[in-house]
Amino acid sequence: MFIAFRLLTALALLGIDEAAAGSTIFPTGVIYSNWTDESEDAKVCEIILDVSNPPSREVVKFITIAGYNKFDGTVLAGFLMAAADITTTNKYQIARVSDVAFGSRTFNSLGHLDYEVYDDGTVMATTQGPDLARSFINAVLSGTYELRFARSGSDAEMLTYKIASAPQESVTSNFTDCLNHLAIESNRARSDASTKGKPAAGGGSGLSITMDQGGQPHRSPTSGEDMGTPQEHVPTIQDETIRFSRDFS
Repeated sequence: MFIAFRLLTALALLGIDEAAAGSTIFPTGVIYSNWTDESEDAKVCEIILDVSNPPSREVVKFITIAGYNKFDGTVLAGFLMAAADITTTNKYQIARVSDVAFGSRTFNSLGHLDYEVYDDGTVMATTQGPDLARSFINAVLSGTYELRFARSGSDAEMLTYKIASAPQESVTSNFTDCLNHLAIESNRARSDASTKGKPAAGGGSGLSITMDQGGQPHRSPTSGEDMGTPQEHVPTIQDETIRFSRDFS
């Protein structure tokens, strides 16, 4: 009884009810890396989390993103997530999932982030609100959170991956430094847009969060099978879904 009570208390602290608990997984493979992508239209900073739990063939990729549109300085922050099955060595088949959520003691994506689901199974959840962006990013950097989703064909059983390790210092430093540069560039773009008479949406970027600056952002090597391109969409920052799907590895 005491153990059951402690479990229910822990679930309540994470904002999860007992019915939604389903299967809980404590993955043995938790690997963080960085990626910074820049084009003529946008710049994006990323923390990439690859999750696995051998001998299970299921793998999960969760990418924390923060980026801005160079034309008007509009900022977008949130995550991309997908689950896949290993079919052969270094080849993956992305699975269709539903009820995707990020949860921690301080932030829950449900009701706070705007969701988009793409044809290949990739899910994106984002916000343009600086306070929500800051809360989400800090929750990721804390290293204690969970990723939840249900797979089609699994009778809607909720799978919960418990993450209990924070990104290593180099990953956090790279991401923070990228964010600080992004905030400066976003504010400059907003100022330029305002000078040219273009309406600038919202307030400041809010992404220069209170953390020490570190090393320069860098690209992480990627590999894997080409998984195709998601449905075409307009916001330039969200074109990260194309690379996300292609480089699931």
